[in-house]
Amino acid sequence: MTWVVFCLFLPLIAWGQREIKPCQQMPAFVRTLGFDPEWTALSTSEKNKMGLALVVYQKQENATKPLPNGPRQTVYQDPAWKEAGYLASITTDFNGNIYTVPAPRITLQFNPMEKRNTLYRIEGSTGRMSAFYRFPANPDNGLRNPFGLLGLHYDCSSDQLVVSDLSGSGRQQEKGKIYLLNVKDKKIVDVYPQVDALGLYVAYDENEKKRIYFGSSRSSKVFSMLYAKNGKWDRQSLRLEVNLNGLGPNGDDKAKKIRMNDGELIVSGIAFEYNLQAASEKPETHYHFRWNPNKKSWQLIDWQ
Repeated sequence: MTWVVFCLFLPLIAWGQREIKPCQQMPAFVRTLGFDPEWTALSTSEKNKMGLALVVYQKQENATKPLPNGPRQTVYQDPAWKEAGYLASITTDFNGNIYTVPAPRITLQFNPMEKRNTLYRIEGSTGRMSAFYRFPANPDNGLRNPFGLLGLHYDCSSDQLVVSDLSGSGRQQEKGKIYLLNVKDKKIVDVYPQVDALGLYVAYDENEKKRIYFGSSRSSKVFSMLYAKNGKWDRQSLRLEVNLNGLGPNGDDKAKKIRMNDGELIVSGIAFEYNLQAASEKPETHYHFRWNPNKKSWQLIDWQ
């Protein structure tokens, strides 16, 4: 399975009225290497490179930032960045540290099952990569599911990571979990069990209450839950936000990525099954929704 992931280093600005203000900093090692952070991007989807890579774009006249498909100057990779095999989601924190999770492509040769629930961190100051936290993995029970950790999101308002785990699940068995992890002390704050999730996001709802948004890997639905006063998730507040069923070119996309931008909810959908072959090289479709205060629901604007 190929996860096309780019993390552009852009100026920090507040986009939408419901988005938590970005706090992520540019890793200091990018400048140490002699590159302009605003013209670089982190990638785990380079065809000829396994692991994490730093894409350096050519600066364009009258442009302030690169496009993902823009002309490239070079692609840099520290040798240690490929030691964890193929990788999937990327997120960064306010210190410029990078977090990522493993995900095999086609074969398990470079991604052993015993490491599928390991969260990795690349130090923002040095670029050194190491295992940051090892989550417990569910027993396989003979199921042919090669995935462990997949979804990943950093919450700027709390210095916490939200991480999803699909280990032990199959087409008929939902054994996954969503973890809430403190970055500073590496303590698990909460665990939401029996749910398989891909895309993860934390933002404020229409009442300025903080919620976790997550896309199911089993259906085309995106759900959310409120954060309670104790910092954990309020299970009783679970609600459906949007449903991609019947939309787009496939009609059954799963929400791989969730974000908000200028008042819009943007969901990136892909075809997903619990195997490597079926999900490999699948293109993304981006669905744009806007909140309707009268109907108190998200309304589809378009998809592309």
